[in-house]
Amino acid sequence: MFGFIDNLKKLVFFKLTAIYLRYLIGFAFVFASIVKIKGERFTTLPTDTPVGYFFEAMYQSGFYWQFLGWSQFIAGALLMTQRFATLGAMMFFPIILNVTLITHSVNFGTGTPTITTLMLLGTTFLLVWDYRKWTILFLPDHRIKLDLTQTPEDRFMTHPAWIITGFIFLVLTVLPNVIVVQKNSLLPLFWISALLLTGLAAFAYMMVKRKKLKG
Repeated sequence: MFGFIDNLKKLVFFKLTAIYLRYLIGFAFVFASIVKIKGERFTTLPTDTPVGYFFEAMYQSGFYWQFLGWSQFIAGALLMTQRFATLGAMMFFPIILNVTLITHSVNFGTGTPTITTLMLLGTTFLLVWDYRKWTILFLPDHRIKLDLTQTPEDRFMTHPAWIITGFIFLVLTVLPNVIVVQKNSLLPLFWISALLLTGLAAFAYMMVKRKKLKG
């Protein structure tokens, strides 16, 4: 199995899949975390509905509500940095597993459970992608033999452009939550455009840079 994963790591398509999955999942968690960190309600659904009752109970917990927000923010931010994405995925997995189980247990309809399940599968993919960094946790001390210093560096995956892009994504994700938006404002349109253009610019730059990196 690990040999199959190593073969996938040689393909640019799967490299980009891992990179942009980190951005996408990280964005989703960071965006959803700000409301909790600010101590505000996540939804306006009435408490006579299962979902509204659930979120109101979580909101009334006070400190725990903000703790969830900070946990989501840190995990999402680590994913978006690319450099510390493995740590972010390991932190993210138990959170998204818990969220997925909740959305399937409480009547969230069909859309939300589908989205959380896909996020769980995406996080699982990211963990499998970085299997070399954590599989030693399951080995006895006397059987651990890991020396990756002779492994050729994947200069495409570790290029600073991805880290810079992650930082820009993080700032853009937080920005709408610290700016007061007036009704009929064009800011949401500019915000979405900035996110898309950032992702496309990074992709285009690295596709051009890829040929030089090979050389």
